[in-house]
Amino acid sequence: MDQLTPAEQSLMRRLTGVLRFADFMALLMVAATAFSAYAAWRTAQVTSHIFALEERPFVGVERVTFEQGDTASPRAVVEYRNFGKIPANGAIITVVALAKGKRVANTPNEMSSASAGVLSPGVPHFFYTYFPPDTYKSIVTGKASLMLQVHVEYKGPGAEPFCYSERMVFDYRAASFRPAGGTDRCSGSDIY
Repeated sequence: MDQLTPAEQSLMRRLTGVLRFADFMALLMVAATAFSAYAAWRTAQVTSHIFALEERPFVGVERVTFEQGDTASPRAVVEYRNFGKIPANGAIITVVALAKGKRVANTPNEMSSASAGVLSPGVPHFFYTYFPPDTYKSIVTGKASLMLQVHVEYKGPGAEPFCYSERMVFDYRAASFRPAGGTDRCSGSDIY
């Protein structure tokens, strides 16, 4: 009974071949599943990265202008906004004015920093920096240079910190402010 007939041996060889092929196909399916799982994981990572870049607040300066130049309290107005699609939280803005390379002294009750709190997307926000009348006149006539250093620290929806720093210089010939550098790095971003 231990002996197989030639027909049985042939049948066993065919069954063994079929089983080897089935094992090979199962192995291919396992590999395909592993590759599919890797592709899904990588797609989730890329999507998460795109979402993190797209769905975050982007705070920046819209414009800087002078107001009330012919009064006893001329001022520079920094209009800043959240250009992103979601609110920025815990925003703190700091504006430092340098005339002839020296910091313009703050007038009484004036702050160089303000806690803006929540910055909703698209809503204008303002920061005012006041100048002594003689300093203002020397700036607009070109006798003194003016640089405003704007720095904003804020947080996104996951409490991740973001920063925005920009230097704005006044061009007396054009009677307007223009950007003169900046960064969006939080660490080592001291542009002052």
